[in-house]
Amino acid sequence: MKFISIALFIGLSILFACAFQEQVPESSQIVNGTLGEKLNEKLTPFVEKILADHDCKSSVAIGITKGDEIIYAKAFGYANLAKKEPATLNTKYHMSSISKTFVASAIVKLQEQGKLNIDDRIIDHLPYFKLKSPEYKDITIKQLLTHSSGLPQHLGLDEWKKPSYDEEALERYVKKASDYELEFDPGAQFSYSDVGFNTLGDIISKASGMTFENYVEEHILKPSGMEGATFLKPEYLPEHWAAPYIIGTTTQEWKYYPYNRMYAPSNALSASVLDMCNWGMINLNHGTLKNLKVLDSASYDLLFNPWFDTPWNEKIGFSWFLQHYEGMKTILHTGADIGFESQLIMYPEEDISIAVMANRAYSRTARIANASMEIIKDLEVKSYNVSARFPFAKSYEENGLEAAKIEWKKLFKDTTDIYYANEWEMNIIGHGLIFTGEYEKALEIFNFNIECFPKSGNVYDSYGDALLAKGDTLMAITYFRKAMEVDSTFTEPISKLENLGQ
Repeated sequence: MKFISIALFIGLSILFACAFQEQVPESSQIVNGTLGEKLNEKLTPFVEKILADHDCKSSVAIGITKGDEIIYAKAFGYANLAKKEPATLNTKYHMSSISKTFVASAIVKLQEQGKLNIDDRIIDHLPYFKLKSPEYKDITIKQLLTHSSGLPQHLGLDEWKKPSYDEEALERYVKKASDYELEFDPGAQFSYSDVGFNTLGDIISKASGMTFENYVEEHILKPSGMEGATFLKPEYLPEHWAAPYIIGTTTQEWKYYPYNRMYAPSNALSASVLDMCNWGMINLNHGTLKNLKVLDSASYDLLFNPWFDTPWNEKIGFSWFLQHYEGMKTILHTGADIGFESQLIMYPEEDISIAVMANRAYSRTARIANASMEIIKDLEVKSYNVSARFPFAKSYEENGLEAAKIEWKKLFKDTTDIYYANEWEMNIIGHGLIFTGEYEKALEIFNFNIECFPKSGNVYDSYGDALLAKGDTLMAITYFRKAMEVDSTFTEPISKLENLGQ
């Protein structure tokens, strides 16, 4: 199956009266002022309904700031279903790619300190960095910060199941790039790259003489008042950290966690909604918040400058996406990994930041974030559609596959636009079941998808994925080949077959 990464994500929030983050009582929420009351009246029931519609038994946390105050913050659902542990404003979430905004600030901080320049080349700081393409020698720090370096998005590693925790992990990761080629000449175009930001993490370490995590903690997190946030994770899940959940036909905890110290710069930040509110406020105020200071104000001319065009006709600064919503300027980043999704959206002209985080994918954090601003600005709150896989999954668990098929076909013909049904939604169910080790269920679901969409190469490819995960390599090869026979333009099985020696 071809996964489509959606990058629309934020984080959440609280106010600081001193340089230390106050821990809010576990049972509390924040509702402050007229705007806070309006959000509590309108946003709270909206969130409760959207979570119910999407069978979200895990959690979502929201934080909204205006000026130097948190006007609304609330956590919904469970941080840990097995322990029946409710999410609170202090629960830490995996922030995924929002982590990149902290990397960008750390690079700019090092430039303030005279330890590097954004026009430096990678090889000026990492002499062991190399790729097969000779142009790698020309890649600059600025190009890494704007995703215009030509580096691939990933290095093809699947390391969640065997993570590294040692201090040498980042350098090992960077050295693995020697097996790869550039996708285009440095500076020629935009292409999102986790590899680039992990490389920046190693540059931060070498330029500062500290580990990446220690430098960011001492020079970015603590000065921002984010005392509880961290880029490190022990081998166990700490107390008050949200557990990651996957939804197939039911919501289940993923037995791994999306952490590997090799990838820490691009995605490993763990933070609470209170932490992320502080991050929103201090960025909107260009580096200061009350008696806190993280960067010089002039550094935000670099961070928020529209350096490069994106394929969707907006701009990118240093890690931050510079976009618009309902005619309003936004500065944002999003995040998504197995078991988590997040959003952080800042509205500089309104002096508002909105953070939303969840410990299950498909929790509609982007719609929640946008609805928050619609309510604040007295705009009509946009309706949303619901994937037919949610009622399908409910029917499957309660009444079996045949009843679920009837439900799916009914919703597929639905003309009210409340539900949407397509092969990709069915695939999401099946791949969720692969992640949770329920291979027979996955094969049932994928087989039904083949019945519904027999001319799609994608559905045969997904059936092959389930067979391969189950250990039936020969039949998996058969279905990968079938996928390309059905659709000669569908090329995803090629690399899978090559990996299997075909």
